[in-house]
Amino acid sequence: MPDRPVAALAQGVITVSGDSVDRLRLAQLEGRAPLAGLLLRSTSSLMSPRVAGMARRAFTIVTPQTTFIVNSALPFGQNDGALWAGKGYNARVLAGFTATLGPVRVVAIPEFAYSSNHELSVDPLDLRFAKPLPPSRSSFSSPFNVFPYSIDMPYRFGDQPIRRIYPGQSSLTISVGAIELGSATENNWWGPALRNPIVMSDNAAGFPHGFLRTARPLTSRIGQIEGRWIVGGLRESDYFNSDVADDVRSLSAIGLTWKRSPASGLTIGLSRSVFAPVDGYGGVAANSFDFITNTGRPNALPATDSTPTPPGPDQILSLFAQWAIPRYGLESYVEWARAELPMSPRDLVEQPNHSRGYTGGLQWVRQIGSSDSRVRLQAEITNVEQSTTYRFRPNGSFYTSRAVIQGYTNEGQLIGAGLGPGSSGQWIAGDYIHRNLQLGVNLGRVRFNNDAFFEQREPNRCFHDVTVYPGVRASYSNRFFRLGFDFASTSRYNTFFQRIRGCEAGPGALGDRSSRHLAFTLTTFGF
Repeated sequence: MPDRPVAALAQGVITVSGDSVDRLRLAQLEGRAPLAGLLLRSTSSLMSPRVAGMARRAFTIVTPQTTFIVNSALPFGQNDGALWAGKGYNARVLAGFTATLGPVRVVAIPEFAYSSNHELSVDPLDLRFAKPLPPSRSSFSSPFNVFPYSIDMPYRFGDQPIRRIYPGQSSLTISVGAIELGSATENNWWGPALRNPIVMSDNAAGFPHGFLRTARPLTSRIGQIEGRWIVGGLRESDYFNSDVADDVRSLSAIGLTWKRSPASGLTIGLSRSVFAPVDGYGGVAANSFDFITNTGRPNALPATDSTPTPPGPDQILSLFAQWAIPRYGLESYVEWARAELPMSPRDLVEQPNHSRGYTGGLQWVRQIGSSDSRVRLQAEITNVEQSTTYRFRPNGSFYTSRAVIQGYTNEGQLIGAGLGPGSSGQWIAGDYIHRNLQLGVNLGRVRFNNDAFFEQREPNRCFHDVTVYPGVRASYSNRFFRLGFDFASTSRYNTFFQRIRGCEAGPGALGDRSSRHLAFTLTTFGF
């Protein structure tokens, strides 16, 4: 973040996750940037002249950002927008322009996504563990989330290469004092998580929406407040079902943060997202205020109950907090969410963890030797598996729904935590940073779709679907570009729950797969 505005003719893309935001967050932690503006963010707000440190110009070129990913055996990737990083070669390219006329600002950054989408070595539909798909369902849809807790999350997006152009990180914003309103297709990121926010991330393609938000933190006697309200339409993927009447859902969401003062390191926030079936995009506006409505408990029937649930709204409610202490280069954070509203105050007191999901983590950076060298540690844990209250009452499965059969997705990918429905994960990383060079190592683990695993009645069910991925990363930057590199050696045990013929563990387990993940990201800068 520059110390003073620069009059650039062009600027690089700043997406809501990735290296650019990582550097902004690092600047906050080292006291080089104000502690505000990142817990509710989108590309248009991050690239505003105030945040980007640029002088206000009538027109700027947004120089390209290119990501290239190779997965040798299995799909692997997260928080990469419209891209689905399948087996084989994958690429994502963003570029465009911004234009400003008085209070009106246009950000046009379409994105191109490509995936060679090679055939997988294991087909979930060939397994006895998979559920039979209804006649209307695509053969590529998830065979583990069919009924009662359904979701539009294909295990593979068809059998052909994918080439698509999306509106991407584009928006039209009108500024009225400290308030901004407009429309966009950009991604939003809500909450303090480094990798897995519960409510909003850029794990899926951005969806068309209108928004009302604060242009800057509002300072009052009660503290400093930021807020966002979005209303948009979610689209079903082409690989879910053949019913065109249910292709669109509405989403109404609000996010708020509060700080006692601008200098305070403690930020507390709240968000709620309500999604519901609608009759095409024309029905979205009627659900604009769903974020304040009572959605009931559409997932309250037992998983064994075959009674259909009438289509209707479903929701996710989240509370989060971040505590940053620049003096010590330390921040910690937590986000706690519920997929079902409490039935009463007593219910909330007795079983506060019912239908819960959470993310927690920390980041620490310290200068070593000269002022040009630093070390950094990061860690995060996420859990959206069923809570222990399933023993007393129906619990549902996070991000899936009985009332909204596509679940909490857009274009077949999750809007929230990218590790998946009913899953859990842990991640830790360490970096050495010297001037424009960064070198690091990381280790992650994900247990996929564990709720679907426990829902099965297969007597030989013994092994979970777990991925372990140690990796290395590096980046180099100068005034013209930044080049990032990531490599992970992934081991996925019992892929798609394939091993069901016995409970013997051993090196010859049929469902185990190994894969290699290699990613390069090139971001070019302005001039």
